Amino acid sequence: MNLKLKLITLTGVIFFSFSTLKAQTTNQTFAPSHLKAAEQVMLATGINMQFGGMINTMIDQLSGQVPADKRDGFIKVMKTFMGKYFTWDLLKDKMAVIYASEFTEDELNQLTAFYNSPIGKKASSKMTVLMQRGMQVGQEAVAAHKDELQQMMQDEFAEKTDPPAVKEQVSPATKKPASKAPVKH
Repeated sequence: MNLKLKLITLTGVIFFSFSTLKAQTTNQTFAPSHLKAAEQVMLATGINMQFGGMINTMIDQLSGQVPADKRDGFIKVMKTFMGKYFTWDLLKDKMAVIYASEFTEDELNQLTAFYNSPIGKKASSKMTVLMQRGMQVGQEAVAAHKDELQQMMQDEFAEKTDPPAVKEQVSPATKKPASKAPVKH
């Protein structure tokens, strides 16, 4: 698979992965206390502390799909880009809106209480490992069928040309005789 096709595929994976964030945001307006409750849930889960690690894990896993001679450059670019646009501080308010749109303020307070409990803290501490292992399962599923995926991508992104127009040919058997106009003598 050539580098251009790999980069198209990789870019598609990245945008697909992050497109759900935009798709889930709403234009609703929430009370400041509702948004604060959403932020408290996220802090209780420790996502703010795990955010950078999740990004690095994702970049490391995606870099495995990049040719070895381009991998270091890919990692450098992705870390620079993500550090500029995809950080906890930049996205927490938008993420709070997502949580607020899915849970009432009371539910968010209950979730915060849960995540501050011993079992909630354990669940939070296991989230990164669970996500990493889940990503690995997904990668294995794709890797098992990568030849088929590559072929599908090549078929989809190959330069498509229309076949030359076929001229309508009429066989002599189907030719209509020319009409004969009456001839005056």
